[in-house]
Amino acid sequence: MQMENNIAINVHRTDRLKTVSIQVSRGKIKISVPKNLEQFKIDRILKSKSKWIKKKLFLQSKIAPFSNKEYVSGESFLYLGRYYRLKIIIGKKYNTEFKDGYLKITVKNKSNKQKIKRLVKKWYLEKAQLYLNKMTLDLSKELGVDFHSVKVRNYNARWGSCSSTGKLFYNWRIIMAPYKIIKYVILHELVHLKEHNHSKRFWKLLKSHYSNIDYAKQWLLYNGHTFKI
Repeated sequence: MQMENNIAINVHRTDRLKTVSIQVSRGKIKISVPKNLEQFKIDRILKSKSKWIKKKLFLQSKIAPFSNKEYVSGESFLYLGRYYRLKIIIGKKYNTEFKDGYLKITVKNKSNKQKIKRLVKKWYLEKAQLYLNKMTLDLSKELGVDFHSVKVRNYNARWGSCSSTGKLFYNWRIIMAPYKIIKYVILHELVHLKEHNHSKRFWKLLKSHYSNIDYAKQWLLYNGHTFKI
């Protein structure tokens, strides 16, 4: 399936969905729909969202490609909106430590880049789980809602999700963003515990707890693709 300008669209049909989801990432478009949704309805939805899709594609085209990491001392890594230097240390035991403004990785061989990468990702996952769990707990009290659990996931095209049973899932990469952006993502999911869709009531409730929604959404659009390790 294609849009104007010969942009291919990946249509994903699944019996697990009751609503339609459109994702635009890295110049690609994916629409997830209920398994038996008629094609003409999909076409109509895409047409109604064409301006939004084109805007996202345009904005993403203006962002320079993000260079791959080399996992050497002195390289910068994002954490809570700030860059910190990587410091590779040779030692007998593998270890990861965040200290004195450095992310310190101890390995037996500096040339083992895959091992260093795994240790860096493990550190991010652990930090994300702890930080997001605590922040979700604090903000849930402010909002007056209860949740079941918090888990981090390796999402490619979303920052969070909320199940009907109160399980909250976050993209672990959001731990690279500043506090105010993380707050938006968490509040967005917590509000879904009260409003299970993106209705006017949902956005009104979210805005009562987070006034600068448009800024957060634009910030993630411009910067989210750089959250790589």
